[in-house]
Amino acid sequence: MGGRVSQSSFVRQPLPRVVAGYNRMARWYRLGEPAILLPPGMRRKAVRRLGLKPGDTVLEVGCGTGRNLALLADAVGAGGVVIGVDATPGMLAQAQRLVERRGWPNVRLQNRDAKELELDRPADAVLFSYSYSVLPEREPVLDKAWEALRPGGRLVVVDAGLPANRVGRLLTPIGEALAKVFPGDPYSRPWDDLARLARPVETERFLLDIHFICAISKT
Repeated sequence: MGGRVSQSSFVRQPLPRVVAGYNRMARWYRLGEPAILLPPGMRRKAVRRLGLKPGDTVLEVGCGTGRNLALLADAVGAGGVVIGVDATPGMLAQAQRLVERRGWPNVRLQNRDAKELELDRPADAVLFSYSYSVLPEREPVLDKAWEALRPGGRLVVVDAGLPANRVGRLLTPIGEALAKVFPGDPYSRPWDDLARLARPVETERFLLDIHFICAISKT
């Protein structure tokens, strides 16, 4: 993308404030997706980049209300395991209702700060889906997720932000306003963070570079 857009008025929020914000919007969160101009099929594309097989274990960091759980459960099959972690009780309660409604015995949810992530098995893949930019402290969470990933596994980040181009400059007031409603960082650059762990970082961009999918493999 090159360069950055101005960050003059943006301050990243601490985790308690982020949790409080998402608790307030948990019941209507899915109705807000049009506000971030989510392109059709983005979640499905991201799950495909994980390279999941039946029987795999997949970890989703920041699973929210469970928008990806059906895709992940279908990808790993009845013999696989889906682990969803989220720090916001209200969001996770919505995800738990979905799990119970769909009767998924192999979907496990954890209400905790992802910095304190604990798994009883290595993950074959890790997904951050519109959650990476929400993390106030990204580096320790990313390190925990990477540690949980087995060699040969894939880590994928799908997210949105202000691109470093004319579109980003024009959208800066809107992007920063949305970041207050949906607490997060519109200036996060996961491709830089992932490069610290592994190269190459496979990056695809969508809708004027606003949305992106980044992926790395662990050797």
